[in-house]
Amino acid sequence: MARLSIERRLLITTACLFLVIGSVLVLTVRTYARQAADEAFDRVLTASALSIADTVAIEEGTVAVDIPYSAFAILGTSRLNRVFYRITAPDGSLVTGSPTLGLDIPALRDETLQLHDALYRGEPVRIAAVQRYRADTVTGTGGWIGIQVAETREARRELAGELTLNGMLPAVAIALLAGGLILASVRSAFSPLRLIESNLRGRRPSDLSRIENEVPVEVSALVSALNDFMDRFCSVLDGVKRVTADAAHQLRTPLAAIQAQAEVALEEVESERVRRRLTRIHHNAREAGMLANRLLSEATTLHRLETQDRQVVDVGQAVHDALQMLNAESAYAGPMQLLIQDRQQGAICVMAEPIALREMVRNIVENAFIHAPGETVLSLFEREGSAVLRVMDRGPGIPDSAKGLVFQRFARTDRSTSGSGLGLAIAKDVAVAFGGTIAVADRDGGGLVVEVVLPIVSEVRGEV
Repeated sequence: MARLSIERRLLITTACLFLVIGSVLVLTVRTYARQAADEAFDRVLTASALSIADTVAIEEGTVAVDIPYSAFAILGTSRLNRVFYRITAPDGSLVTGSPTLGLDIPALRDETLQLHDALYRGEPVRIAAVQRYRADTVTGTGGWIGIQVAETREARRELAGELTLNGMLPAVAIALLAGGLILASVRSAFSPLRLIESNLRGRRPSDLSRIENEVPVEVSALVSALNDFMDRFCSVLDGVKRVTADAAHQLRTPLAAIQAQAEVALEEVESERVRRRLTRIHHNAREAGMLANRLLSEATTLHRLETQDRQVVDVGQAVHDALQMLNAESAYAGPMQLLIQDRQQGAICVMAEPIALREMVRNIVENAFIHAPGETVLSLFEREGSAVLRVMDRGPGIPDSAKGLVFQRFARTDRSTSGSGLGLAIAKDVAVAFGGTIAVADRDGGGLVVEVVLPIVSEVRGEV
């Protein structure tokens, strides 16, 4: 389904309105241009006919015509027009000119000037016709002499076209200017929405603060509704986080007690059947404790990502702190002995939050310990202006079809091993929040590679 665009609809509506107005304007200007051209050429045509009419006379019963040169010189100013004329005696006989011109025009016995549109030899012409009464100076008798002068319409059409073009050019220029101003006005009117969009897109995923941009009155209601929604959502999310953190914190002590009691009972019990049950209880308590720790870690990490300012942090120090925490846990005493470190000398600094960065490293390494007991390699180095943290294990790896799921919460590709399914999800949230990336790949010879790339702070790159 095509997305609705208010801006596009306004521009299309404006363009259609301009098209309708432009069409009406073209027709109006064209009509007035034709009328103006006809009026201008009709004046010349009638002047020519009247100048000929002034020269006709009857002498000794014969019509005498002395056509002045100026009569046709006026009409001949346009090289496009062709001129015809016809003069008739009082009895209707042809005196001179074209014998078939204006035969369908009735001869009025008065001196009124007439203008007619007609066809002559298949071409449209404009005819000026006038009658003049002349008396014979010898016999005293007289009659009406008819004078008709015609011209073709080529020059009229050319003048009408020029007038139309000259009349439309300013209108087109004004329309283009108005269209540009309307386009700029529409885009300017929607600019507050674009500012709000860029504000929201530029935020971190965890940033639910209010929108403080100054907006027009028409958009203020929308911004107010968004702010109210974000306030309610932030309140609900804070409540969920508090409940999760509190629940995880409260569960840690009894779960640890259950795990300890199960370990003591396993040392004292003799029945194999009871031992299996206690082993299951011990395993489930350990899993629940690990999940509580991860939930608490996630709540702490997300809270610090939202509330704490970024600062320059040495990734090597974060790695050291994370390994110290893991070393303090008895469950990871064995894997820590098999951990191989390959860290670049000197500080590699990034802009981050120290605790969140430490938790990211801890979760990645702990994930390797849980799912791939055995040798684990941790390397830290600089590559093309970025800090690269790489953790490689010799576990079973992850099928290609499941690699896209490992960063989802509670997603587990192997149900036979322990784990919460939160470690890599937390690591991804932290990496993305600090402008970096995280990816998994197969390790040569078997196993999994988890690689985090974070941008290095250029001002302190290479400094200790």
